[in-house]
Amino acid sequence: MTKILVTVPTTGWLHKQTVFALLRLQHDPRVHIIIPTHNPYEHNLHRIVGDFLAGDYTHWLSFDDDNPPIQNPLELIELDKDIIGCPTPVWHYDERTAGKKERPVYWNAYDYDVVADAYRPHETMDGLQRVDAIGTGCFLITRRVFEDPRMQCAPFMRVWTKEGYVERGNDLAFCERARACGFEIYAHYGYPAMHINELEIGGVVRAFRNLYE
Repeated sequence: MTKILVTVPTTGWLHKQTVFALLRLQHDPRVHIIIPTHNPYEHNLHRIVGDFLAGDYTHWLSFDDDNPPIQNPLELIELDKDIIGCPTPVWHYDERTAGKKERPVYWNAYDYDVVADAYRPHETMDGLQRVDAIGTGCFLITRRVFEDPRMQCAPFMRVWTKEGYVERGNDLAFCERARACGFEIYAHYGYPAMHINELEIGGVVRAFRNLYE
């Protein structure tokens, strides 16, 4: 029997579009919704993993307080994939890189570049795509992922350099651990998520002017 834990890790603030997404999902009898407020973010996710395993849930759907899904991501359960991300646009423009014709926005599903030891946005943005990593803004994970004991040991912990710099964020670090355990990661571009950001409009104008001039 399918039973889904739906979570919104937050510090207490929810965008109204996130509330609307939760209201749509609450009508599904398979769904149980919690909105945990533990800090920091990785600690919150790890507490949720504990709640997930303590219950009889078959799937975990999580989206951030500013990353509500647009479609119904529970439809993705039928695909029976280990991990599926709902891609969301990420604002990328940096005034310091003006003149380099860099993209101002990218979608947060990635392929690993072995030579550069870096992640690049996945280029084929059509339907279901197998990728190397996803952002954790909106994702669906099956129970079998966390039934692996290796994925119960701080799976979302960031990777740090010896100087104390972040080498891998919680999302990329999680995906690397999952891949190392043999799990497959997908992104479905037919099920995108919103990304609510506060931007200075002049910066948006400059970003696109820089791209096309």
